Formats: sequence, C-alpha cells, structure tokens
Amino acid sequence: MTTTFASELRQGFDQVAGSLPKEALVLVARVRDTAGTGLAERDRLLAEIVSAYRAGPRQLWAPVILDLLAPGMLGVLRQIDDECQEVADQWADDDPPIVEDEEEIRQQLVMEVLRAAATIPIHRGGRAMKRRILMRAYKYVVRWLERDGRHHEWHSSLEVLEERNERKDEE
Repeated sequence: MTTTFASELRQGFDQVAGSLPKEALVLVARVRDTAGTGLAERDRLLAEIVSAYRAGPRQLWAPVILDLLAPGMLGVLRQIDDECQEVADQWADDDPPIVEDEEEIRQQLVMEVLRAAATIPIHRGGRAMKRRILMRAYKYVVRWLERDGRHHEWHSSLEVLEERNERKDEE
C-alpha cells in the first residue's frame, strides 16, 4: 500500500522534473539532503517551493511538494489507518461507518496537502513548514472521515436497517 503510494508520488515528480528550471532542481535536492541541510533550512527551502506553487503553475509544483512530503504523508496515512481500525473495532454492526477505500483516503490526503500548501500562512523563515502542512492535512482528512461516518450512520441502506430491526426483535 504505502510503497505504491510513495512510488506514485515519485513518478509524478519524475514526470515534471524535466520541466523544472535548474535552480528548482537544486532547491529540491537541498530539501531532500537530510544529512547536509538542517531542519530549519529545509523548512525555509520548502517554504520557497510552496511560494512557487502558489505563484504557479500549480500543476508543475504540486508533484514537487507531494514528492518532498511523501515520507510524512505515509506517516499520516498510517496514523489515519490506525484510528480507522480502532473505530471499526468498536462498531457493533458488520458495516462500520468508515471509508474503507484506501485509494479514496490517499486522494483526500493529497488534496488536503495541496490545499494546506496553498492556504497556510508562511511564517518567517518557513518555520515548521513541513510539520504544519502535514498537521493541517491530517486534521482535514480526519474531519472528512468523521463527516463520512456520520453520513453513513444517518443514511444506512434498507438492508442494514432491516437487519438491525431483526436483531432487536430477536433480543
């Protein structure tokens, strides 16, 4: 699951890498260099990339941001998956109110990461840029899942309602 997602994000970057200016490729390489570049500097450089994304063209910069944030996005997916499993384990019915489609959750995460990159304030020096984008995306994906769960709960299929009534009658 996660390696496929990471490789898809990498493929997106590879597709646009040829269209990026040489300076942008150097910038991306410096953001990736965890050994030679400190966290604060990587956040500052990421903030530059986010600014470029905002200035456009977004279809060029979006794969860059997603590729750079891929390890953090995988962590967010694991955390969301753990929470979904906890809720599903607590649910009494066979049909828990959770989005089971991993692809749908991934797409939502991608959308929320890009929305966060487009909207969150850029602090001076890019302070905590990566962390803030990922936390914002996590928050909005969880809210989306909660809304979907409530919707699922309120709008059960006729078969599920009949099954619930049969169980009540048996008790």
